[in-house]
Amino acid sequence: MAVSEPKREYLWILSRSPKVDPVAYEALLARLSRQGFDLQRLEKTLQPD
Repeated sequence: MAVSEPKREYLWILSRSPKVDPVAYEALLARLSRQGFDLQRLEKTLQPD
């Protein structure tokens, strides 16, 4: 799930589990890119196992 605010200055990608299916993650990134989000600003947070 992705969450943003109206100005699209902030974007969070949220998951209920520490590991996300890579195919689903790439599909989400592609959709967000098409919607005009600057994906270069994303910072991944490492999650403990």
